[in-house]
Amino acid sequence: MNLNLISPNYLLGILGVSIPILVHMLTRRRKKHVKFSAVYLLLQAKNKSIKRARPNRLLLLLFRCLGIIFLCLALSNPLFSFSGPQEFLSAVPTANVIILDDSYSMRFQGGEKTVFESAVEVLGSMAEKFPANSAFSLVLASRPSIIKLDWTADRNRVKRLLETLAPSYQGAHMGQAVSKSFELLESAPHEFKRIFILTDKDKNGWTDMETPKNHKSLQVKVIDFSSIKKGDNQALVKNIEVTQAFLTNSRIIRIKAEIVNLMSDRAISKLPVSLWINGRQESESFIDLPPGGKAEKEFSYPYTGHDPLAGFIEIQDDALSVDNRRMFAYQPDHRIKVLVVDGDPRAIAHQSETFYVERALNPFSVSMSDIEPTLSTLAELPQRRLDFFSVVMLNNVQELPFDYERKLENFVLRGGALFISMGDQVDAKFYNERMGTLLPVTLKALNQVSYKDEPYRFLTKTSAHPVLKIFTGKTLEEMGDVRFNSIYSVEQRGEAEYTVPMQFTNGFPAVIESGFGKGKIILFLSSVDRDWNNFPIQPTFLPWIQRWVKYSARSLESITHTKFHIGEPFRLETEQGAHYLKTPAGTIKRLSRKKDGKILFSDTFRPGVYSLFRNNASDAVPDAKGQDTKSNLVQTLPQDAERTGSFTVNIDILESNPGEISDQEIRDYFPGLSLEITADLENWKSPAETKGFPLATPFLALMALMLFAEGLLVRNER
Repeated sequence: MNLNLISPNYLLGILGVSIPILVHMLTRRRKKHVKFSAVYLLLQAKNKSIKRARPNRLLLLLFRCLGIIFLCLALSNPLFSFSGPQEFLSAVPTANVIILDDSYSMRFQGGEKTVFESAVEVLGSMAEKFPANSAFSLVLASRPSIIKLDWTADRNRVKRLLETLAPSYQGAHMGQAVSKSFELLESAPHEFKRIFILTDKDKNGWTDMETPKNHKSLQVKVIDFSSIKKGDNQALVKNIEVTQAFLTNSRIIRIKAEIVNLMSDRAISKLPVSLWINGRQESESFIDLPPGGKAEKEFSYPYTGHDPLAGFIEIQDDALSVDNRRMFAYQPDHRIKVLVVDGDPRAIAHQSETFYVERALNPFSVSMSDIEPTLSTLAELPQRRLDFFSVVMLNNVQELPFDYERKLENFVLRGGALFISMGDQVDAKFYNERMGTLLPVTLKALNQVSYKDEPYRFLTKTSAHPVLKIFTGKTLEEMGDVRFNSIYSVEQRGEAEYTVPMQFTNGFPAVIESGFGKGKIILFLSSVDRDWNNFPIQPTFLPWIQRWVKYSARSLESITHTKFHIGEPFRLETEQGAHYLKTPAGTIKRLSRKKDGKILFSDTFRPGVYSLFRNNASDAVPDAKGQDTKSNLVQTLPQDAERTGSFTVNIDILESNPGEISDQEIRDYFPGLSLEITADLENWKSPAETKGFPLATPFLALMALMLFAEGLLVRNER
């Protein structure tokens, strides 16, 4: 039971007015009457009248004092209630840790406001109700949980902080938030300590809970906001895959979305699904979802350009709109100019060394292909300007024109790519002696098998290499069926570094990859015609050769197809130069390198497309952690910055799955502690909104009764 007086100073007014009057009346001395000349009977009657009036004046004084008291109480506008937050918020100063669930499920609509906005409103009211000299600390419970406000007794500081809060795009991690609360309370000097948890009780956020040590003075209050949620979170976009038609004569990009019905008891019919690309809606369709099931929707988008695409798939809004949209980024292949050098030209076209390579690089026509090959003989090679090309392919070349290897070194050093394949015209001595600066290996011996012996084959296994990762299942089996009758074996040249992305079944390298300056060198240890193998007539040859060319020219852009969840760090192992990142908010940051030369960017807490750029400026000074700070912000990109890739960041849909943790499960996490769980939010609002029975009118009625009693008493005296 509570009696709330909004203006307790009125009680001081009562004492200030009533006590002086009472003291004055009680200490008043009766005046002495001087008898000069009077009739004895009249004096006797006068004395009787005075004796009879003396007790009535005391009663009159009491009525008047009570009237003043009731008037002051009525003006204080008191409220009478049997319950309220004051029972938990005692008058004793305490240390109070407030855990605010700021996960994205708190974006759920709760009427005119979101659930998070209602929680912040209640939190602001709580700050006003805490007793004087109490300390506050605020912990945000989204993953990873952070201490947003350390101990403070400044209520205004708390209010200013609340104005800046917004729900995150992460899921909740209550276990981590509670652990941080225990750490804070250990440092608090107050005898009485309390934890307030403001949450929607989404069950996915209550994980890895730490059982607290039993502390007699520790109280836990869970304020449940789940009851104010309006509507249902009906569906979400779970995943998006973007592919580009490969073996057709049209440039079609296919965007396939997987959409999930979160309602196990209801089907969804004709759910609107739309495709947005570069800020514009390109297509809209409808989809039917069974109860608790999922379905796929694919959009075909014809695109003849080469600029990167950024977009999203979106479904119709429901009560939780944050999971109705999923981002994607895609980089259509760039036009790559390739100089294809034929070391063994023939009069019959299909017998030439470059016949299959040319058709694999450009299977239809130049206008429809991303790779533009230019054929050249060794005699024509000195007249070719290498700076017009991204890739140079040496196919079964015996030896280069005089001092031409120096031009190739400069070409690769500046960022060009060199692809070398073997053949019967290759002079191993030339490559070992004249190409030693470029090649990390020496050609050791030519290994051949007769038609009766088992041929060499690719060692087929799944690979994470950007070129080879698409070859799985049936395509991987097809590559294992390719027969090789001639291959070169190699030896490492000194301490040169290289990798072996592909091997033959006998353990010999099939492909060797190395870097030189800003460029790449790819060495294929067999031929690209049919003299040494049957690879050029296999279905896998076309994507294999195209992907090696695109990869070496940095047009494959594996970064573009990288997907992250909110908060996952982005790591980049790349060549020297300055790297910049443009965030979905439009800010531009210059990325810092760690001491090992790698780049780590961890500020991925906003969904969207992050774009990467690079120029040839010198690197920034590496910092110890490789983290970006405010000092990394730049106003605009340098003029010579080139786009090198992009990646997408989307929410982890785990918290979208419906379900609440039960009260009993919460109690099990806090054994032995004073725990209260309440969904009565009205009692935590501001004092002006506190529920209770107003006593102003009864006190005014009592004052009127005192005035009436005074009037009767005065009348009886007459």
